[in-house]
Amino acid sequence: MFSWLAVFFGRTLATGRVPLIEQIARIGDPDLKPALQRYTRVLTAVWAAYFMIAALAALWGLGQHVGAWAGLGSLLLFVGEHRLRPHFFPGESFPGLTQQVRDTWTIWHPTKTD
Repeated sequence: MFSWLAVFFGRTLATGRVPLIEQIARIGDPDLKPALQRYTRVLTAVWAAYFMIAALAALWGLGQHVGAWAGLGSLLLFVGEHRLRPHFFPGESFPGLTQQVRDTWTIWHPTKTD
């Protein structure tokens, strides 16, 4: 599962693709500033690396509770980044944590339009 998440995040970093976290950020701000675009690219890379490390830890059997630790780490990374972001970009407004979760869900589970 962790390797799939690493690929899911990482593949959006390819040339010509929109990084996954930029896709999420654009729901609330379609005209995302270049500095925030760069930030979301770096953040997408951080998440991809995080999941790759978790995948390697699981592969190497570095603990029977890798999934629980990775889940807790994901929660801390998600919430921690949300709280630090205003310090990186003072004067910018960002969605609340609940809205950010909704926006993430929207990108991960797009509605089908026929």
